[in-house]
Amino acid sequence: MPKLHPDLQNKEFWYKDITLIPNQLPDFERDEVDLTTNFTKRIRLKTPFVSAPMDTVTEAKMAILMSLMGGIGVIHYNFLTIDEQIKEVEKVKRFQAGFVFNPVVLSSQNTIRDVYNINEKYGFFSTPITEDGTLNSKLVGIVTRRDVRYRKDMDTKLKDIMTPREKLIAAKKSETVDKNDLHFANEILRKNNLDTLPIVDEKDKVVALVTDSDLKKNMQYPLATKNENKQLKVFIAVESRLGLAKERIGKGYDAGIDGIVIDASVVFKEQLEIAKYCKENFPKLDIVLGNIGSAGMVREIIEAGFDYCDALKVGMGPGAACITQEELGTGRAQASAVWDCVKAAKKLEKKYGFLPIIADGGIRIADTIEQEMTKPGDITKALALGAKTCMMGSLLAGLDESSGEKEFDYEENRMVKKYRGMGSIEAMEKRGALRYGIEKMKIKIPEGKVIKVPYRGSGYDFIPKLIAGVKQSFQKQGFRNIKELQEEADIRPI
Repeated sequence: MPKLHPDLQNKEFWYKDITLIPNQLPDFERDEVDLTTNFTKRIRLKTPFVSAPMDTVTEAKMAILMSLMGGIGVIHYNFLTIDEQIKEVEKVKRFQAGFVFNPVVLSSQNTIRDVYNINEKYGFFSTPITEDGTLNSKLVGIVTRRDVRYRKDMDTKLKDIMTPREKLIAAKKSETVDKNDLHFANEILRKNNLDTLPIVDEKDKVVALVTDSDLKKNMQYPLATKNENKQLKVFIAVESRLGLAKERIGKGYDAGIDGIVIDASVVFKEQLEIAKYCKENFPKLDIVLGNIGSAGMVREIIEAGFDYCDALKVGMGPGAACITQEELGTGRAQASAVWDCVKAAKKLEKKYGFLPIIADGGIRIADTIEQEMTKPGDITKALALGAKTCMMGSLLAGLDESSGEKEFDYEENRMVKKYRGMGSIEAMEKRGALRYGIEKMKIKIPEGKVIKVPYRGSGYDFIPKLIAGVKQSFQKQGFRNIKELQEEADIRPI
């Protein structure tokens, strides 16, 4: 554990109340810092960033951004139906893949308009054409972006523009998928300068696709968080109500999710029942429980359900749009909450095993883009206190990829994006009240508010700068990785 100054012991303190003292001379470059960490017991990330399951933060675009940058996203459930949430998952899973199994196919009687509809829904153009428009019939051709990009005649049949089967290069399932040999398929793509390579079985039915866009993405985003099939990893949030969560978990599993966050403002006993149900029925899924704020809560959860839990989310009232502490007089200063929960988990580690702590909220948000780009210190402080990852909402809400609304603020003379706490009345009117366990109550006490955050442009520009800032903070203290930071950090009051 790091060194916590005696003046901080048994006190409530925020990130702004502490500083990390550099005690040694760095002998390495900033980019030599390794931020690899555990999100859950089994899932490793190359960047300790997690996007919050908030309805103005994380849907498919944000989840894709986070995974490409080495972190991970958690898609919210607030106003999304189960099917709508699953569509967001599918967008993430189809964005970057090795073998694209169960690809979308059309028949030769479909039109160019149908191809554009597929692009609008899933974000790609390349579409195999089969005899009857299903995967149960033979491959007869393919349509790619180059076939349709300059066409305005949307009602043209695909049989008139597709590349026919006799001119197609396809790979055999027995040589690729059966051997899990993506390298062999990629070599065919490169050698023949193809956009898309269909994988067919012995009956010439399509079983998978491989695309050149995925090759480019692999080179462009080396930190990306991917599963064994090279698909981006993604989590979904589910309700803390077993009856509601069951169907969402099942459909999420079928869509390829990598885990769930059983999301509530405070862990309800029912979360443990949901976690147990999930582990017994979907053991491949990782489960995050939250939120908690004390050592006592950590002990209770570990002793009652360590085998059903893969990470704990800490944060009761620290969010930029959260007013729980002001309204209800309960919660924790986030830095001290993280410290206490990490210590409690460490004490039980020998008996039960390792359980990562996620620091959820409390990362400061500056007034301008310029300030924001240069203030990643709260993330480093959270990690120094023992958190393995940081979950962020307001810090990401101003990006193009967040699901909030962009508008011009005439009073401040700048672009802003809408960001709302899930405990705000506006969010509760959707389904946010579920997170606070008061969905059946006529009187709802708000625990959040709606605010505006500065618009920051593309996350593909912002996140690399945030990563560089965290690495630079590590370098200043002479630490090459998170393990060193958490063993030797010198934490003192300001």
